[in-house]
This record gives sequence, C-alpha cells and structure tokens, in this order.
Amino acid sequence: MSARSRASRNHDAGGPAAHEIRIELGAPDELFYPRESDVEAGVPLLDAGIDQIRTELSSRSLRTPARIVLVLPRAKATPEVERGVRQAIMRYCDAGIKREESLLAAVRREGGRASFFGAIVLAVGLALSEAVLQSGLPGGIRSFFGDGLFLVVAWVGMWYPLDTLIYTGRPHHLERGILRALRESEIVVRPDDEA
Repeated sequence: MSARSRASRNHDAGGPAAHEIRIELGAPDELFYPRESDVEAGVPLLDAGIDQIRTELSSRSLRTPARIVLVLPRAKATPEVERGVRQAIMRYCDAGIKREESLLAAVRREGGRASFFGAIVLAVGLALSEAVLQSGLPGGIRSFFGDGLFLVVAWVGMWYPLDTLIYTGRPHHLERGILRALRESEIVVRPDDEA
C-alpha cells in the first residue's frame, strides 16, 4: 500500500482544480486495516488507507475539492466494491463527525462551568486587590498583595476557562473539518493495471 497526491488538472464547472489522492491497496479491507508486513520481501507494516487519506487531507487546504483514487487488483476493482467503499467512507465520516460534535459540546460545557468558577476567583481576587490597595498597610505590603499576588490569582482564575473555550476545542474542529472534506470527496476505484 502506498500513497501519493497530486493536483488534478481537471476543473469541475470552472471550480478549483481537485487535489488527487491516490492510494494503492491490496484488498478493499486495507482501507480500514493496516496491511501485514513482510520484512523478507521488504514490505513494512503500513497504515490503513483511511489514515493515509486523512494525513493527505490534513496537509492541504480543506477548501480545495479532493478526488480520492483507490487502486485495487483488477479482480477487486468492481462497481460493487466501489459502492461498498463509498458507503463505508460515508458511514465512517458520519460517525466521526458525530463524535467530534459531541466532544465539542463537552468542551463548551466544561468551558462554561469553568468560566463560572473562574469569574468568582476573578471577582474575589480583584476585590481583595482593591481592598489592600485602599488599606492603610505599608506601601510595600500594599504593592505586593494589591498590585501583585491578588491580581495574579484573579487572572490565573480565568486562565483555564479561557484556554478551554478558545483552544481546547481546536483539534476537534480540525478533525471535524477533515472528516467533512473526506465525506464530500469524489471516491473512485481503479484497477491497478489502469492506474
């Protein structure tokens, strides 16, 4: 099994050129399962075809359409296999998109809960800072606690909620984007002697 990609020169109705991803498989099941290694023949254990496709998609703009060409031995490159491959990829993408949306909802929920507690820590820290700054304590103590420690505590209290809301969901957004791009890709099965 090997993979290579190239930009297709064909334009669909004047749209951008499709990015072609070509994957060679020994059998249709290698789309989802790695091929066994044969060290004596110089064949290493290779990733499943779907993982190679996802790697290719993640390294390019997801806005450019993709055309995925699966090269199979002639006996396996039938219209029935092509339909089955398309259906399997659709189901794989649908399940993955649903999983990523659930994970994003969990991240948003956690960010909301953390924001509530972070806002309390922020308010308490700012209130203590202001109270110390307005107190009659010596200048060094007021500066250390009012302009230093309590302000740091206040902003640290908001760090986790902000990090969760802004950054934690990013990998899930990217994964969902890859799965959507894969789902919208043109899938073609070709016999190895025509590739």
